[in-house]
Amino acid sequence: MWFIYAFIGALITGVGQVLVKKGQMRLTPLLDNFLATIIVNLLLVPLLLLWGVDLKVGYEIWVYALIAATMYAFIYYIFNAGEISLMISLINAFPIVTIILAVSILREWPNAFQWIGIVSVIIGTILISRENDNDKTINTSKNWVLWGLLGALAIGIAEFVTKLATANVDGFTFTFFVYIMYIPLLLIFLKIDKKGSKFHLLKNKSSLIFTIIGIFLIELGLIAIALAYQYGLASLVSPVVASQLLVTAILAVIFLKEKLLNIQKVGIFFTLVGVVLIGIAT
Repeated sequence: MWFIYAFIGALITGVGQVLVKKGQMRLTPLLDNFLATIIVNLLLVPLLLLWGVDLKVGYEIWVYALIAATMYAFIYYIFNAGEISLMISLINAFPIVTIILAVSILREWPNAFQWIGIVSVIIGTILISRENDNDKTINTSKNWVLWGLLGALAIGIAEFVTKLATANVDGFTFTFFVYIMYIPLLLIFLKIDKKGSKFHLLKNKSSLIFTIIGIFLIELGLIAIALAYQYGLASLVSPVVASQLLVTAILAVIFLKEKLLNIQKVGIFFTLVGVVLIGIAT
């Protein structure tokens, strides 16, 4: 069951990333967080309430939700802090963080075939993340390694606390509280990020539509991902979720007419093999 949820989450998120990319809107981190907060609280929070969530949770679920929401919000600022084409390979190694935490704290230990699959997916996602960068003006003096590692740490922690939370409540309930915690975080960002509030949102309405739908799907994917963590080992769910890059890469070729580098094709192969091995060995 967990594998299906994880795959659905990766699929939905991957489609969302392609739509955001198609929108081609250069958003400030504050605007990213603003759109995400508005979308989830107008659309997904009411949907989860109708579905049914447990509103009588302990304080630890609020804490886990705040940590996860903070990490997801923080990642937008990390993307904006350095050269994304340099950082992205490190950021997409986030399953390593989740797996280390799951093995050391939760004492999870996948079998041999699952370990092979995990390693294969991690290698594959890192290779898929490589981009053909012909821009010679990139300022490589920026601390992109540090920001990339912080990005991997942020996502890895968010996914790990999702596992901790869903050991006590269902995935629908936890995602509901994560969405709610977007609100106080946004208010804080609005107060301290004065520069990020300067944007022109309605210059291109078609781009805005693609971006909004993309963000909606990315946030919707969190529900399926939380359900996957509810039923599966974090050390297995995390690499399957990371295969969203596989979906993004394939759809970008089909719909955005992008060309894959040879190293990205190798990454797709490794990711496919890894996901299949994890699925078969489960």
